[in-house]
Amino acid sequence: MKKASDADKAYQAGDYQAVHENPVWRDRANFIVAAYLGEKDGRNEWEQLWARRVSENRFTLCCIPFFAEDLALGDEVETDARHIVARVVNPSGHYTFRIWFGNSTYPGVKDEVITELDRISIEYEWSSENLLGVSAPSEAVAQQIANYLFDRQGKGELIYETGRTQ
Repeated sequence: MKKASDADKAYQAGDYQAVHENPVWRDRANFIVAAYLGEKDGRNEWEQLWARRVSENRFTLCCIPFFAEDLALGDEVETDARHIVARVVNPSGHYTFRIWFGNSTYPGVKDEVITELDRISIEYEWSSENLLGVSAPSEAVAQQIANYLFDRQGKGELIYETGRTQ
């Protein structure tokens, strides 16, 4: 997650904003916060994150981050006065994966991945036709998912990454 200071970053007309059409915990959410993603081609990029307000500037994330790094479903975050995520104050223990199907060599891979995620009861959320956010609730489940995705990636069927940069 990039840091945006109150003094120099605020959403402006023309900025890119990734949105969550169907957040996995929509029924728990009562607020939307923003994560600053950085600048690309001269404009700021943001991700709108559904959240549940805990206090004035603390929120629990109710969606799986598609682009923001170092955030996961269920993390409690602190925001600045503009409700831009500043830091994680209480990590949820969830692990985030992002799966890209756009360059796949196998047309049935999406259905097979969804079947596997459903089999192990994993929450997931589509960003677009080709980008899927996945949340693993524990390290053991995250390792299981990573092994599965690594195998599929090795076959050229998808590309995946984890949501943590550390």
